[in-house]
Amino acid sequence: MRHGPLRGRSEPMARALSVVRSAQRHGSGGVILVGGPAGIGKSALLAEVCRQAGRIGVRPVVGQCDPIEQVSPGAPVIAALRAGREPLVAMGQYRQILQATHEPLLLAEHIAAELEAAAADGPVLFAVDDLQWADRVSRFLIRMLVPRLLGLPVVWLLAGRENVADLLGPDHGPGHGHGHVEDITLVPLSATDLAAVARDRLGHVPDERTRRFLEASAGNPLLALELLDGLARAAARGDRDTAPAQFSAAIAQRMRDLPEAARDLVALVAVAGRDLPVPEALRLLPGARGPESGGALAQAFDSGLIELHEEALTPRHDLVREALCADLPAPTVRALHRRFAQLHLDEGHALTAAPHARAAATAGDVPSALILITAAEQLVLPSPEDAGDLAALAFRTVRPDQTEWLDVGRRCLAVLCRTQRAGDALAVADQILARVEDGDLVGAVEGEAAWALWLSGQLGQLLSRVEPLLSAGRLDRAVAARLTSARALANTRLLGGHDAAAGAARALDLARTCGDPDALALALHACGEAARNEGRHRDALHAFRELRLLAGPHQLAEEITTLQFLDRYQHAQILLDEVWAEHGDTTGAILPALHCARLWQDFNLGRSGEAVADARTLLELGRQLNNHVYALDAVIVQASVALLRGQTQDAVALVDSAEQLIDADADVRRPGLTVLAGWVAAGQGDLSLALDLLRPVAEGASSSCNYWPLWPCWMGLFFEIGIAGHDDAFTDVVVRVAELAAERNPGVASFEGVALSLRGRSKGDLPMIARSAEILARSPRPILSGFGAESYGRALLADGQKAAALQQLDRAWDDYHRMDARVYQAEVERTMRQAGARRAKWAVARTRPDSGCVSLTEAERRVALLIADGHSNRSAASELGVSVNTIGTHLRSVFAKLDVQSRVQLANTLRGAEPAPTSDRSGPAG
Repeated sequence: MRHGPLRGRSEPMARALSVVRSAQRHGSGGVILVGGPAGIGKSALLAEVCRQAGRIGVRPVVGQCDPIEQVSPGAPVIAALRAGREPLVAMGQYRQILQATHEPLLLAEHIAAELEAAAADGPVLFAVDDLQWADRVSRFLIRMLVPRLLGLPVVWLLAGRENVADLLGPDHGPGHGHGHVEDITLVPLSATDLAAVARDRLGHVPDERTRRFLEASAGNPLLALELLDGLARAAARGDRDTAPAQFSAAIAQRMRDLPEAARDLVALVAVAGRDLPVPEALRLLPGARGPESGGALAQAFDSGLIELHEEALTPRHDLVREALCADLPAPTVRALHRRFAQLHLDEGHALTAAPHARAAATAGDVPSALILITAAEQLVLPSPEDAGDLAALAFRTVRPDQTEWLDVGRRCLAVLCRTQRAGDALAVADQILARVEDGDLVGAVEGEAAWALWLSGQLGQLLSRVEPLLSAGRLDRAVAARLTSARALANTRLLGGHDAAAGAARALDLARTCGDPDALALALHACGEAARNEGRHRDALHAFRELRLLAGPHQLAEEITTLQFLDRYQHAQILLDEVWAEHGDTTGAILPALHCARLWQDFNLGRSGEAVADARTLLELGRQLNNHVYALDAVIVQASVALLRGQTQDAVALVDSAEQLIDADADVRRPGLTVLAGWVAAGQGDLSLALDLLRPVAEGASSSCNYWPLWPCWMGLFFEIGIAGHDDAFTDVVVRVAELAAERNPGVASFEGVALSLRGRSKGDLPMIARSAEILARSPRPILSGFGAESYGRALLADGQKAAALQQLDRAWDDYHRMDARVYQAEVERTMRQAGARRAKWAVARTRPDSGCVSLTEAERRVALLIADGHSNRSAASELGVSVNTIGTHLRSVFAKLDVQSRVQLANTLRGAEPAPTSDRSGPAG
């Protein structure tokens, strides 16, 4: 253990093993992060920790990242499941996991289930080395799996050259959902340790000359060993002056000493970038046959540059690989990569061929370009960022004067649009458009670019590109219909409601006439958006329902959110449940939109804990899929929950972050973020600023190009800020807007009740306020039912009807408490106290401590009891009717409050505790 790279590593080793032993003794998990430069001993430390873990009954599972497989989604994590003599998963389950590689969330779910099952049989050590080369899906999997498996005896050992902690996100310490985190940075060996390494290697105490050479290693164990080996070989030759003075020189010298066939083999292994099976190496080695190939292998092994690992050739260390590649001529390296790319393409493995094609590609290299775009098309769903990168490179590789250029360009444009790389898509589209004259082809190219611009919120550019073509005319009917529909869709965010709706209707007529399904889908989407912006939600539902029937389930989310506007949450939940049961957590086009729909379902129904979990999942998914189109919704919900809880500074930080996160036109971002900014200003006591921000939103609501101003939950907020700021003109506008929304949605309690409440309060009409409270009591949104009861209770109190007033205020307090609206809850409580009322439940809510069993919310207590009873995250989610991510969010909070590290400790803690007090709330956790 103490030889070579592990010499001087006793303290880091002890820290790492303490986490492993804790898993074995106490059933707790944790994370070990090992960082440091190449050759510093990370891999040796990882291997030794895994070896010792196996000796004490902790099952090691080892994954290895390498530079050539970065394009293969999740390969290091997935491959680890079948590594070793006793693989973690059976072949049948492994095949199911492989089938989910294009759906990262489903992939994470499958792996989590297997790790949960394995951990039930005993502790697991999941080690991944060389994370600097991890692909995006592998990073996503680790970020998802570490908190998901919280409390189980699963230890993560993650080693990489730098910034390993970034894999876990910005917060990776205890209390942030990762359990115990041991962050180890390996430092250079001391002079004493280097001298001990030399004595181990040479068999005697190093002389002064050897110590001088060792100083050149700067404490890097691998460099030190390489220098020592070089000195030993030089001494054996009787040559004390030709010993290598640096590592690269030593590697280059070894390479030069080899015969040509062995040298070619070593170069091949170095450029492969991964373990290279011997048969594959011999197929690629020019002229290597029979005894000649065996001689080359033997000579390459004798050089110490490569070694055999599980029937595959690999460089002795990554530093050796890098030094070899750096010493090879660039044309030689490119030629070898081209040879690998062609081999894998011939075998039908475009994804494996792609990294080699990327390394080989030079201007005009059509074969490499074709490999790159084929791989990009296969990666659009599992790893859109990689797909976009490969498509952009493929387009740069082929020359415009080559016959394949236009076809490759069209394919690249399609990938870039689907992956929402608007800037790159426009650059490709412009280069195509500069070289083609056919009007229909021009229109088709612009039509493809338009969808990417819509999804990225860059609507001004969309119109500036589409308008000239439509004005010029002479387009194929289908192309013209597509462009007209794209223009209408963009105008739903840029024109007033009536004008946008008229344009969408004209586009729909044209699309129906020409019968082009793409044009019809765009036009229906435009009609739905326009109707929703005007607050005509029944019309929007008809459009979105037809769109879903035409285009498939990936449009279902729009239908669900429209049902929510109509207070049809039960129907919305049925659709959500059905699609999740049928598709699971997939990451196709359906998933981000459906997560957004579920986010609003939870938030509007007062399940703030679930809503925050949904928002975090949506933002993480956006980072993974490079799809930030729903980031605004996630930020609005998170900030709204923070403001309802009185966490104003958290809301400020979220609003600030949204400006950088959301790369869209101001017209897309402005309404929602403006309302949040106004709410924040009011929360900070600056009513003048709040009114200045909110006035344009309210005044423009009747002809808005966004549905936010007509959202019923904003109306009460606007009215209260106007009342507090003594701005009668503003409150009059808000009342008219609320009545307009109610007029357009007859029979919908949330709209009718809010309008009646605001009009009643503005007129001082107690019967009208009473009627509004009765209607809002039917609203499924607790924030609105609470608002109705509070408004009526305050009006009754002012009228001297104290007993009836307190009854209504009690109802409001319960609604606010149910959704954790602490600010409103406190205001109601203050009013009731001033009226002489006291309630035992206030003390329970207010004095709930920050730690211990009594600190758990009702939702957290339910989750804790199920997990302590042996439920998995998934079975607990099924039992409570919430998402797995919601269970994870509650469980992380439970672990922090109870200061436990394992599910065994959680069960013991709950068994030894008195039953936690329960509230009079009912319903799902949240």
